[in-house]
Amino acid sequence: MSSPLERFSHAIIIGLAALLVAAVIALVVQQRDSGRPLAITVAGTPTTSGPMMAYITGAVAQPGVYQVADGDRVIDLLNKAGGAAADANLAAVNLAQRLHDEDRVIVPRAGEAASATMTISQVAGATTSGSPININAASAQDLDSLPGIGQVYSQRIIDSRTSAGPFTTTDDLVTRQLVPRATYDKIRDLITVGP
Repeated sequence: MSSPLERFSHAIIIGLAALLVAAVIALVVQQRDSGRPLAITVAGTPTTSGPMMAYITGAVAQPGVYQVADGDRVIDLLNKAGGAAADANLAAVNLAQRLHDEDRVIVPRAGEAASATMTISQVAGATTSGSPININAASAQDLDSLPGIGQVYSQRIIDSRTSAGPFTTTDDLVTRQLVPRATYDKIRDLITVGP
């Protein structure tokens, strides 16, 4: 036999559950009546604003920007681009690397130094064999080549270093609110403030 306190606790829990169900029903009815689709996002579920796109260039049959699916690898992107050119140096590219939105893959030609090209961005940044990009001296095109940095962010960086002075650390990109932390985390190993 349950005590009066336990019965009261159960009644409160049942009442709260009923209120939650009523609120959800009211929300669905309101959304239906307004003509707008109901969108429910579960906390922690990643959302995207569009399809994932990746750019492939260099020694490929059809360089360009292609739509990729979550889980696709560099080899899948290479196949979408018509395959490698006859003089491609595929040993310099990690064909098994998973792709992410805004990745850039450069397939070098035989005899080209792999250190001169960025091959693919990775979860924490990008694979480069060359020197990091000096954000105090880089051109908009150099900045734009970084994963997650497009024309808007590269222009913000250039405008900030012109108006507020040179960056003292790479973390200034976040402190000055020029790029989001997630974007900075992708490029932190690819950039420097240099002399």
